[in-house]
Amino acid sequence: MAENPKKKCRQYSIDYLKFGFIASPTNQQLPFCLLCNQVFSNEGMKPSRTCGHLTKEHPDKKDKDLKYFQTLIRQFANRSSIDGMINKITTKNDDGLVASYNISLLIAKCGKPHTIGEKFILPAIREVISPVMHQDTSSVVRSIPLSNNSVSRRIKELTIDVEQRLCKVYKQRNSLCSLTSQPYVTMKPYLWHMYDIFTMVYQKKKCSSPSH
Repeated sequence: MAENPKKKCRQYSIDYLKFGFIASPTNQQLPFCLLCNQVFSNEGMKPSRTCGHLTKEHPDKKDKDLKYFQTLIRQFANRSSIDGMINKITTKNDDGLVASYNISLLIAKCGKPHTIGEKFILPAIREVISPVMHQDTSSVVRSIPLSNNSVSRRIKELTIDVEQRLCKVYKQRNSLCSLTSQPYVTMKPYLWHMYDIFTMVYQKKKCSSPSH
């Protein structure tokens, strides 16, 4: 049986810009319409296809000159830069939130007042980042919420999470014991470890709560 001939892969041409098409930012072999932000298959990399799409889907733009589409390219590039900046900021904020939970757990373990996050830990972070890493501290500090209310809320959420995990393991242990007559020796250390964590966090939270 004769093998099928290899399919020809069409390349982008700058001439397609007059129809509102550029090469896709994620795949240079696929056409991307600047007007509707759609990516098409490589088969669409033909003058007849790009022109047909412009005429059929964007008839109000078919008489636009090349400068119009060059302006669209600049706008698209600027928007992509803004989207990337927003994604970067979101990632930094997520990292700061993770740090906030980790530090709140440390505060609970040490039994320190919840105000220590804002009064001592954040200033300490500033003193480390500025002289050692030579970076601006303001954006980093702003991304780590460690106010008294934030730390209290984090510890409460962590306590609930540990409690739910402990209850889940306890239910699994009961189910295991009902299915087998063998003792649950292998699970006892884990159960006691989870119980110790829950007791520790609960007691620290209780001690740090204001007395009524």
